[in-house]
Amino acid sequence: MPARPLSRRTTVGSALLLPWAASACEIDPPLREDASGKPVAAPPEDSALVASVVAAVSAAADLVAAASAVAPALASRLDILGRAHAAHLDLLVGAVPDADVPTPGAAPVPARPARALADVRRSEQRLLRTLRDACVDAASGDLARVLASMAASVSQHLAILSPEPAR
Repeated sequence: MPARPLSRRTTVGSALLLPWAASACEIDPPLREDASGKPVAAPPEDSALVASVVAAVSAAADLVAAASAVAPALASRLDILGRAHAAHLDLLVGAVPDADVPTPGAAPVPARPARALADVRRSEQRLLRTLRDACVDAASGDLARVLASMAASVSQHLAILSPEPAR
């Protein structure tokens, strides 16, 4: 037997109660700030995790930049992805200013645009897996939420990078 569709009254009532229910349980205390008003850095147990995520995002950003340089036809499609990676890096590096952040080497990129785009897609899929795993491993709920947001961003960019249908 198929499930009954929700009534309009149930849907509206649920929508009105959702913000109240979400605010009733607090996962983490509010973000703390130091005397100058800057957010306090991630807990020490998350420093190594953030450094590994920074390395993964940096490697993906380097590949996007290399693909744009080798295949200029891809530059317009990859520009927004490169900007997203740069924003993610700015946010994460600021969270662990004292951590040793590994820097990846330049990855070789094929000169053919289709192959370069395939390499970028594979790189983004690896990054997405890394971000999902990091969400689970994060000790801080705030960091987990940031990493989940980054994973959502990468997932949306992957949808844009899907192969174009043959004409």
